[in-house]
Amino acid sequence: MAASEWAVFNIAKEKLADGGFDLDTQTFKMALLTDAQAITAAFAGTSTDCRFADLTGEVVGTGYTAGGKTLTATWTRSSGTITFDCDDQAWTSATFDAQYVVIYADNANDDLLCFSDLNSGGAMLSAVAGTFTVAISGSGVFTLA
Repeated sequence: MAASEWAVFNIAKEKLADGGFDLDTQTFKMALLTDAQAITAAFAGTSTDCRFADLTGEVVGTGYTAGGKTLTATWTRSSGTITFDCDDQAWTSATFDAQYVVIYADNANDDLLCFSDLNSGGAMLSAVAGTFTVAISGSGVFTLA
């Protein structure tokens, strides 16, 4: 199976609209999660504010650092469409299982932005002493049109 399309969390859509995300200056991170908790766009967490700390099951294993990787993220505009994009991320010498990938703002609240199911509801993906890569589509993570 292939990864699902990236989905923006519902609360993140509100934060995008009201300026809760500072897209020009914020740092974003990408983290991996197991299947310990189902994640959907409607996820609000215990804080009802959609924060990284509300998630359970962050990956633990060789080659993975808690909190994930810092992204080089970009926003571009073309013909009325805004695209959020970042580089592919790879974890080397990796030995772990992962089901979801999330992108969140590295700010005081660690606000969640979007996620993807790495195997579209199938079994967790495994890495055994190899490289685990999250490849971003050539059309970016998501668009706003």
